[in-house]
Amino acid sequence: MSGLELLFDSHHGVYIPKLFAESCDHWQNLPSDFSELLEGPEHEWYFDIWTSVLDSATYTDSNGNVWYLWQDGDLWAYCEELITDSEYEEFFGEPKQW
Repeated sequence: MSGLELLFDSHHGVYIPKLFAESCDHWQNLPSDFSELLEGPEHEWYFDIWTSVLDSATYTDSNGNVWYLWQDGDLWAYCEELITDSEYEEFFGEPKQW
């Protein structure tokens, strides 16, 4: 199993947060104003809320692995326990430090 999963590719642009909000049933630690992402990028705090989501959201899979979000154009979920050294280096551009 890979420690990386592409959730949404960059062609969705500014709508990635809205798409995530529509399909994130299993993610935890979301900010209290998270549902406001459903209003789309016209919402005054859309990008601030999204930054909070990226900083705090986690997902624990059925095997107990914790997944985090990372966005650099595309939106990815990654698991520190499952990601290989080579995946990490290719993805983050530096050697794995943990």
